[in-house]
Amino acid sequence: MIDINTWPRSIAIAFGLTPFVMGLLGLALSYYIACSRHFHIMIAALPNSVWPREQIIKMGMIVLTSRLNLVIGVGSFLLFPQFNVRRGVLDADDVRNFPPYLQRWLVVSVWLVLVAFTWLMVGYGLLELSKG
Repeated sequence: MIDINTWPRSIAIAFGLTPFVMGLLGLALSYYIACSRHFHIMIAALPNSVWPREQIIKMGMIVLTSRLNLVIGVGSFLLFPQFNVRRGVLDADDVRNFPPYLQRWLVVSVWLVLVAFTWLMVGYGLLELSKG
């Protein structure tokens, strides 16, 4: 059994704060993309993809929450682009012509949030196990 209470205080604090820092970094990167010229580059790079067009029609592009939804959605679809092309969410030509630097930023942003969430759940599990 793992007993977190025996960990040195500095390691326990670092272990507890790291997922929050990672998650906030991922959200900050998404926020930056949503509020910058890169957002318009992202939208222009996906002219034939179904999902972004539907989201723009439903929610628009003016409000920050709708922009963040688009950025995070496109980033999550670009994690596994071939799968999402087969599903019909993204167009194969759009994925091929998508700016590589922007794809990297989007994927890193989503990975940071996913790893932070997983880390948080593992930490919670370890805390629950150390109680028993």
